[in-house]
Amino acid sequence: MTRGQPRLVRALRTAQGECVTLQPIGPCDAGALQAYVRGLSPESRYNRFFGAMSELPPTELDRVIHFDRRCELALLAKTRVDGKRVVIAEARYVLAPGRLESEFALSVADDWRGRGLGTLLIIDIECRARRDGVHRLCGDVLRSNGPMKALARKTGFAMADVPREARLIRVVKDLAHSRAPRPCQALTTSTDLATAA
Repeated sequence: MTRGQPRLVRALRTAQGECVTLQPIGPCDAGALQAYVRGLSPESRYNRFFGAMSELPPTELDRVIHFDRRCELALLAKTRVDGKRVVIAEARYVLAPGRLESEFALSVADDWRGRGLGTLLIIDIECRARRDGVHRLCGDVLRSNGPMKALARKTGFAMADVPREARLIRVVKDLAHSRAPRPCQALTTSTDLATAA
């Protein structure tokens, strides 16, 4: 993540017109991130973390808020609800050694599903990956996670089996041979406004 640092904070707009700020996680976000994870439904937490949990373990929380900025990016999507800023989604992006492949993961608060926020997050991650010279973007998804599989298909990902892990599939997008989403061309300032349905 050493190139293009001015673009780390972005303004997004959902299909319904809600304004969302996407920004890197920092140590001051520990409480907000943990509250977000606790607020997810048990099914959403299971789908995101592949296991039953009620919150992030302290070691994982510490790792996320102190991510390695040379090869990782952890993002929070925030908006105002009843006058208070709240976390409504999170995403992570990790570059593999050699920087040719990147793995991503994301989640959206249950109350914010169906507003295009997942699409906006995937497009944003793809734009960042393309900017960093990544050739393949991938992520592991539970076979039973229909909404995430549908989102991956909608945004141009193919599905592949994960060797020796029957409960997972891998979603893969070949960035070197696919067309960049329209917002990637406009990704030029820290106050960009991107919209997706």
